[in-house]
Amino acid sequence: MTSHKVIIGDSSKMNEIKDEKIQLIVTSPPYWNLKKYGPKGIGRKESYSIYLDGIKKILVEMKRVLEPGRFAIINVGTAVSNEGMMPINGDIVKIMEELGFTFRKEIIWIKPKGTQGLWQRGTTKYLKSEPYPGYFNLNIMHEYILIFQNEGEMKIEKSEKTRLTEEYIKKVAWSMWDLRVSYTKGHPAPFPEEIPNRLIQVYTVKGDTVLDPFGGSGTTMKVAEELGRNSVTYEIHEEFLDIIKEKIEQKTNRGSKYKIAIRDKN
Repeated sequence: MTSHKVIIGDSSKMNEIKDEKIQLIVTSPPYWNLKKYGPKGIGRKESYSIYLDGIKKILVEMKRVLEPGRFAIINVGTAVSNEGMMPINGDIVKIMEELGFTFRKEIIWIKPKGTQGLWQRGTTKYLKSEPYPGYFNLNIMHEYILIFQNEGEMKIEKSEKTRLTEEYIKKVAWSMWDLRVSYTKGHPAPFPEEIPNRLIQVYTVKGDTVLDPFGGSGTTMKVAEELGRNSVTYEIHEEFLDIIKEKIEQKTNRGSKYKIAIRDKN
């Protein structure tokens, strides 16, 4: 039996979690100026510097709650703007290293071509109205999975029951993961269950607690429960709570405990 907390509130202040109580963080911050999430939080129409500052506040809290030696994993893409490509992945690496994390691994998530059946606007313009040398544009079909290790000694059980099989290691131990996108309805940018599924298995053991400070539709929570891990989920947009509750209702027959708290009403 596992326990799961869902907090509807701003994860830049995770007061519900004591220091060093989390064994793994798996999350995907909002895109910058691309998706409509809601009236709160980062990623809305704002300058890139303000967007990064908002992410940094949450990364600082992630540092506080993460157990020494354990891992924080961030799925993020680059962003296109009139000023050029914004290297969000590189800027997050820089912030995390300033906080004392070690950048351990980088996985490239390759999305299927024609995801959602749409071309990006710049590429459509290149195709239809500016098909000339020097106007080249492209559809971005990859994102980054950035893996950071916290300072200190990692304490994790090494035994026959926690040993990963050779077959599974051969499946996941590649720097590129070719995975479909999520088709969860009701959220503008859910990520596929296979991402947290793999990461939770290779970085935790049963009974560990997994945190997602950008909980979205509750994907990390759902997968953590299925794998016998506890979880804490933060999501600032209350309008996504119904989707999260749907995932909870699917699991109530397994005996896991769920608690939902709503704060930051204003």
